[in-house]
Amino acid sequence: MPELPEIVVIAKEMDRTIRKKEVRLVSIIQPKCGNRPAEDYMKYLSGRKVERVFPLGKWIEILLDHQVRFLVSLGMGGEICYFKKPQKPPEKSRLIVRFSDETGFYVTLWWFGYFHLVLKNETHPMTASLGPDPLNITEEEFISFLTKKRGNIKSFLLNQKKIRGIGNFYIQEILFRARMHPLREINLMTEKEKHGLYRAIREVLEESIALGSSSYELDFFGEKGEYGLDRMSIGYQENKPCPVCRTKIDKIKTGSTSQFICPRCQILP
Repeated sequence: MPELPEIVVIAKEMDRTIRKKEVRLVSIIQPKCGNRPAEDYMKYLSGRKVERVFPLGKWIEILLDHQVRFLVSLGMGGEICYFKKPQKPPEKSRLIVRFSDETGFYVTLWWFGYFHLVLKNETHPMTASLGPDPLNITEEEFISFLTKKRGNIKSFLLNQKKIRGIGNFYIQEILFRARMHPLREINLMTEKEKHGLYRAIREVLEESIALGSSSYELDFFGEKGEYGLDRMSIGYQENKPCPVCRTKIDKIKTGSTSQFICPRCQILP
């Protein structure tokens, strides 16, 4: 599943590549992924120019003239890739957007995803309810944000309504670098732990972005990033020794997800 680093990288590439291009044709191959009738996409997007593209948690927002918004979520996995003549989108494409200069992009989806059209003065409930971007808040704001929150820290960080963009891939490294057990109760965290967690979040996400994001996802040009499992301290390395203390890495259940931890470095008080 693409998370914040993948979306940031793709959105930046899209912004510098398709900005000012005029939409000529929109093909909706999977209407169930939309929020309006398929014909509306052609009606409201055709002839409009892209003003900018930016990340919004796990969503990509394409803002067109007259404040028309086109939002794409790759869901549990998929690609959004650029093409130009004589290249053709793959048959598995679920959405194809073509521009007047004969370039375009396509979206493929492995499991589920969305492409939503939002007109001027309309709200989009799925993104309106998102929490803050962890890279756009200060350390003081983050500490204040955790005040009076309850529940375990992993569930909190994965809840897109609390904080957006973090998923089960990057949370492995984030919590290890913070030396924090995933079931640590937020209301019991010390100030030192909160500050350490903030720094770990920024370090991991910024490191991946600098490397072009993860090695298991494609960017806008169909290239893989360089943030692979070799960059992770213990994530997805069950039974191998912790690089810090040499204790055997465990895989534990954390609700509906699993977590790789070092039982010595990430103690649950």
